Amino acid sequence: DGLSLRNIEEKTNLRHGQIEKVLKLLSVENPAPIIKNENRWVRTTVRYQMDHARIAHLTGQRIQEWEEVQAYLTDTGCKMAFLRRSLDDLDPTPCGKCSSCIGQPIINQIIDPALVHRAGTFLKHAEMPITPKAQVAANAFLQYGFSGNLPQQIRAQEGRVLSRWGDAGWGRLVADNKRADHFDDELVVAMAEMIQQRWQPNPAPQWVCCVPSRNHVQLVPDFARRLAACLRLPFFNAISKVRDNQPQKGQQNRFHQCRNLDGAFEINQPLPNTPVLLVDDIVDSGWTLTVIAALLQRAGSGKVYPVALASSSVKDS
Repeated sequence: DGLSLRNIEEKTNLRHGQIEKVLKLLSVENPAPIIKNENRWVRTTVRYQMDHARIAHLTGQRIQEWEEVQAYLTDTGCKMAFLRRSLDDLDPTPCGKCSSCIGQPIINQIIDPALVHRAGTFLKHAEMPITPKAQVAANAFLQYGFSGNLPQQIRAQEGRVLSRWGDAGWGRLVADNKRADHFDDELVVAMAEMIQQRWQPNPAPQWVCCVPSRNHVQLVPDFARRLAACLRLPFFNAISKVRDNQPQKGQQNRFHQCRNLDGAFEINQPLPNTPVLLVDDIVDSGWTLTVIAALLQRAGSGKVYPVALASSSVKDS
């Protein structure tokens, strides 16, 4: 009977854009192995044969272009003459203006140390918002029962993430610390400063909890406890992970990001009915924080403010 785009997302753990590209590619084949019937895609009787020769040709072109870029960077002759040869113009006359011709860099490479310091400070204050999610994937949360738009009273508030994974601000230290299985006190102080001086959520959080993990059992709870102490707030180890699931970073579309979290967490104790800071180390799609925020508020907490050390989302790169 065919499949809608949403059905295909459920069947294949692929991004929405990837699926659209494949459908477009198949639909313009002549004859086409698929056709669109209203909002559903249907197979035809045409058996699709992948054009391996064309794929090999395109791949070869890309490799050749990349090798040419590398050759340009290492070539000691006139840069303009190199570009002319690449475009089938065999005129060997040097331009007399490029770095190879004049024997020195075109751009001054001496960097002002004060500017470097200012850039580093800027990067360390370049936190980003965590935008609350509202619409869950249909039929994804069979155990939790979430559907459609999450009710306003269980949605997360806008949160904050301290850095981009691996960036020149805090992101590199976060990546190194994650590999070492311990976050430095320097990151605790940086997070507390961001919360208290630049973010200042209102109403202010009155306690702290964190996202649990079965792979790095102490990593985030240890950081969250030290952050709570720095903020002079109590820490509650209120969330348990009760089901092993696949890494969330491997889930490529909303349905799989949601389904992968269904039944993975539970609240294990009574909660204060006051605003809470929900701490995680790395945020990607944001669905883990969304689901736990909903569970916390459904169990009686106040507003939930998500906060993370780094974002690994491609959209934030």
